[in-house]
Amino acid sequence: MGAPLIVSLEGLPGSGKTTTAKLVAELEGIRYVHERSKEVPFLDAFYVDVERYKLETELCFVLVHYHQYRDLNEPAVLDYSPVKDLVFADLNLRGSDYELFNAVYKRTSGSLPRPARAVYLDLEDDHLLERIAARGREYERDFDRGYLARLRDAYEQRFDELAETVARVPVERSYSRDEVAAAVQIALQRLV
Repeated sequence: MGAPLIVSLEGLPGSGKTTTAKLVAELEGIRYVHERSKEVPFLDAFYVDVERYKLETELCFVLVHYHQYRDLNEPAVLDYSPVKDLVFADLNLRGSDYELFNAVYKRTSGSLPRPARAVYLDLEDDHLLERIAARGREYERDFDRGYLARLRDAYEQRFDELAETVARVPVERSYSRDEVAAAVQIALQRLV
């Protein structure tokens, strides 16, 4: 028996990954796996002072993701791809910090198969910033538009690595949650 079908939903903060992953998992009748970002003790501090907390934050994320991902033994929809850790490392780390992160990544998530499929939810920056503000997370209160643009670029550099096959779903302001989930299902069917 091969590895279970793992589907990852990806996108920038505020793109609707969690909501959409839950809906798609329910529609497909498979397990939903939520990124356990609350287990990262440096996350609040990271958004206040990226430079000071970037290494600790990225290392914590890679370990949380690895432990969560390696234990999957049934089909699932995740609201993240383990490759996300590389995206954020590319954006935030340099020099010996980047080398240390890569060594840890290769021995953890990098040693596991990538998800079978990924769908990237693509929203315009203004729409993302409105959603980020609306969800009211304290650590995202002063989310930097420039950081968002750099993060978008970092995702583009790793886009094809997010899974074995990857699709992009543009999300318009007018789309309901159900319409986004339906668009994701269509994209997944095309990836087969």
